[in-house]
Amino acid sequence: GGVLLVRSLLSPESIRSTLETQLSEALGEPVTIGGASLSMWPTAGIALTDVTIGAPVAVTLRRTAVNTDMRPLLSRRIENAEIIVEDGTVDLAALMNTLDRLGSPAAAPASDPAIGQDAVTLVNIKTIAFRNVTVAAAGHKTTMSFESSLTGDRLDISELTATSDLTTLSATGAIESLKDRKATLALTADPLDLDGLMVFAEALGQTVPAGAGDPSVPAVPGQIDLTLDLAARKGLAAGVSFTGLTARAHVTGDGVVLEPFTFGMFGGRLDGAVHVDTRPADPVVTVTGKMSDLDMDQVMEFAGNKGAMTGRLGGTLAVSGAGADPQKAMARATGKGAIAITDGRVRGLQLVRAVVLAFGKPDAMQPVQGGEAFSKFDATYALADGIVTFSDLSFLSRDVALSGSGEVRLAESTVDITGTAMLSEELTSQAGRDLVRYMAENGKVTLPATVTGTVSDPRVGIDVGNLARRAVTNEVDRQMKKQGESLLKGLLKRKKPPQ
Repeated sequence: GGVLLVRSLLSPESIRSTLETQLSEALGEPVTIGGASLSMWPTAGIALTDVTIGAPVAVTLRRTAVNTDMRPLLSRRIENAEIIVEDGTVDLAALMNTLDRLGSPAAAPASDPAIGQDAVTLVNIKTIAFRNVTVAAAGHKTTMSFESSLTGDRLDISELTATSDLTTLSATGAIESLKDRKATLALTADPLDLDGLMVFAEALGQTVPAGAGDPSVPAVPGQIDLTLDLAARKGLAAGVSFTGLTARAHVTGDGVVLEPFTFGMFGGRLDGAVHVDTRPADPVVTVTGKMSDLDMDQVMEFAGNKGAMTGRLGGTLAVSGAGADPQKAMARATGKGAIAITDGRVRGLQLVRAVVLAFGKPDAMQPVQGGEAFSKFDATYALADGIVTFSDLSFLSRDVALSGSGEVRLAESTVDITGTAMLSEELTSQAGRDLVRYMAENGKVTLPATVTGTVSDPRVGIDVGNLARRAVTNEVDRQMKKQGESLLKGLLKRKKPPQ
């Protein structure tokens, strides 16, 4: 009887046309509804199909259930509505505009008498749920489901899940003001596409001009104040795989700040901060922090030079780059910092052998299998135009110490270092009298050396011309010292008093 009564009072076609008109007025965008039908079980309500918003269309909702109380429905009023959207595609900026307008006092205009006596009036919305809806922002897409309650301008999110090719996350929290885009959310992900998440976070502050559903008309920056507490077991950031991320992100109209920020990468950790300034045409990404215990074998593999160096890396970095894509921005980065690598080996590096060969003793020492082992390699560096320039470079091993400066060109993976190689006391004692006589400084054989070639295939050179000059200089100094000593002894003998 109730079903027959409702159907006698309400016409599905009237419902469809009335809601089209009211929603278009409320949202400031053309709304079309493909079909409408009444439902009585398990709750009273109206089922809408193929709802579109915008021209061209920015929001497509395949099925939308508008559940309400029976009593208001009998009076042709939808009060405390529960809106459930199943399947569809949505532009994020357009979605935020729609939610904003639904939460505003003008979102539910009074029924227009011209529409007819059997018109239905949408009074207010209590809850909104999305199920399997694809949300797009700046070329990134994610499938989203959430449960929320709408109270005026506030949207409380009790449960949200989102999945994409790179992300699976869940979230709770609230959009405290839809108009001001002010929200606080706690997100847990496994895995997390951090770059994609930041794109969506920035898009929350974009506003679509009224009536501009055309994708060629870009959304404009608006007001936003978004705080995200992030936790992810693993994920991807700027092309780098990470584990154990914890961070607090603050998104405003000026950009994004992740601070504090910590995650595991390359078997070690990075602790620091990330700032993204979105005001320039090309956003500027700045990363500062401290690296600890990174596995150089993994770092070299990521850089395309697997096996070139082993050891554990620590140090500091402060780099920044411009570009909409964080990975490309870091590829054009500038900055500075310091590194210290301990207990490793450089494949192909033969410092001691190069010294021995420079003195014409090819059989004196066989090549070091696996390259030169070292206890510590440290330097300060500057990064610009794809070139890392090292200063205060120090390479310490059991048999030799190298100090100097130079550069590594990242695109070509070439190395060019000039410095001084000093043999250990043990090797100096085995070097031979002439070598020590001509090339020793402070009791150790010291030679000018260069390291060139590529990161994966370095070549050590000894400056033979410099060797000759130094040998002559040292011999002259030795002879002058010897002559000086002889002269002094002679003078002392002449001045010796008679017995």
